[in-house]
Amino acid sequence: MKHLISSLVLATTVLGGCGALEANDISFNKHIRPILADRCFSCHGPDSATRKADLRLDLEENAKNALSSGVTAIVPGKPEESEVM
Repeated sequence: MKHLISSLVLATTVLGGCGALEANDISFNKHIRPILADRCFSCHGPDSATRKADLRLDLEENAKNALSSGVTAIVPGKPEESEVM
């Protein structure tokens, strides 16, 4: 989990916070999905048999939708409100 948070913070900083890309220029498939694929898909990917907490992160719309608990994994432009952070 520590590595995931570090990776996402770094991606957010490099891609959004430092002016490298504007928030609207960040692509889920190009910039975010590779990090999630490396760190999260074993538990939150396409395989429903291994998926935890009914959270699927391999599809952008699922990663950004609120779960029944009210938690949202990724809130675009608001890392402080994103559960993955």
